Amino acid sequence: MTSSVKNVVNFLRRIPKSHLVRNAVFVGATYATSEWVQQTVLGEKHDPTKVKRMAIWGFCFNGPGNYAWYKVLDKMLPGKSIKIALTKVFVEKLTMSPIWYAGFFIVHNIMEGKDDIFSEAKEKIIPTYLVGCTFWIPAQTLNFLFLPHVYRVAYVGIAGFIWANFLCFMKRHHVADLSRKLEYVSEE
Repeated sequence: MTSSVKNVVNFLRRIPKSHLVRNAVFVGATYATSEWVQQTVLGEKHDPTKVKRMAIWGFCFNGPGNYAWYKVLDKMLPGKSIKIALTKVFVEKLTMSPIWYAGFFIVHNIMEGKDDIFSEAKEKIIPTYLVGCTFWIPAQTLNFLFLPHVYRVAYVGIAGFIWANFLCFMKRHHVADLSRKLEYVSEE
């Protein structure tokens, strides 16, 4: 086993056996990796500060927040029937999703030291929410139908790797620029 693999294995063994902590670490790593992938795919110079901000978002906010949210949701709506699963999905889409999406942009703007921490959220919340519905409604339906609570955040973290890449993409672009590019593509 190479030394870097041994280091990762040793690190993982030291993580407390708490589901909360393990989920927070997993989601933080997922978001950090998503930013690194975006930088690599786009041919950007790797920026460890951006990667660190994504890790902080995942570790401090998204991972623990989702863990707590799913516990509350499971107590409010126990069961795994299709009706219960769809109810959980729509409750989440109507309550937590807008909070998470706005929080993502606002927290990042705070970490970036921007003066207007709300402008990016105002610009990007609706397109992010609409794309989020097309991605997360099917993903979360599967989650709520088939997975026990202790695996939900990890599943969301894996699906979230795809989603976090989208958020990294949204963070880089202005909505008006994206609209112009989409109009150009549709005209061809």
